[in-house]
Amino acid sequence: MKDQSSLDAKVMIKGYALALIAIMVWTGFILISRAGALASLSLPDMMIVRFGTAFVLFFPFIWIHRKVILQWRMIAVGAIGGLAYSLSVFNGFQYAPATHAALLLPGLMPIMIAVLAYFLAGERHSRFAWMGIGISSLGILALLLETLLSGVSYWLGDISFVIACLFWGIFTVLLRRWKFAPWHATLGVITVTTLLYTPYYFTQMSSAFQGVSYSMIGLQAFYQAVMAIAVQFVCYGKAVHILGATKMGALMAIVPLLASMFAVPLFGEQITVGLIIALVCISVGTIVGNLLPIKRPPLKN
Repeated sequence: MKDQSSLDAKVMIKGYALALIAIMVWTGFILISRAGALASLSLPDMMIVRFGTAFVLFFPFIWIHRKVILQWRMIAVGAIGGLAYSLSVFNGFQYAPATHAALLLPGLMPIMIAVLAYFLAGERHSRFAWMGIGISSLGILALLLETLLSGVSYWLGDISFVIACLFWGIFTVLLRRWKFAPWHATLGVITVTTLLYTPYYFTQMSSAFQGVSYSMIGLQAFYQAVMAIAVQFVCYGKAVHILGATKMGALMAIVPLLASMFAVPLFGEQITVGLIIALVCISVGTIVGNLLPIKRPPLKN
């Protein structure tokens, strides 16, 4: 019994370590993506840099695992967690500042994941978890309301981030429900998105990478293809398997603190009342939501 408890503790520590890596990479993803948008990197260019580069780099592995990748469930996971999510989130970066992305993306994801996990994966949450979700929701609503009342064009980006969270929530729950290995899921997302999006990108070639420096293209290619896809997807996927979809979603709410802290000095973005309310509510909601363990059914073999 003692050996089993020790083994369980080691597994949990591994899960939290993987979650921490995913959190740090996701924070960098928000900052790097916003930097690309400010450098005039268009949505089609960001998509092809992210997935085209990844497809070329990991093609040998894609070919080896092609039988696992080319099945309808994997295609669905790739279309939702790759194509739909990325289109929404990159569109958001074109209009909204990084501080909004830092709060809305990881702040709203736990809510989407918890609700979807409840209905689709049979996860049951404690009252504290639902209280945390409610508190975080108040902060997100405050930020969205401030954006709508301010009359700026940020709301286009904010709505895109909300839609992206919905797609990521569905992806996370399906990833756990269908029990795809994180590495296979990563390759599936890369393959499906690249094959679906590349034909459209060919129609945009005449305006590709206009006014964008080679250094920015190289930075985006490395971070988006290697760090944000390979490293982050694998770590996120493994952490979901160990900790559960809802727990992982809650931990991702740490990202707003980190990304907001760096976005203000890096991009000269303003701190508003709505941002402060959202940051406080999301932080408090995350703490409250994790006071008690999440009750979820045991994994089936």
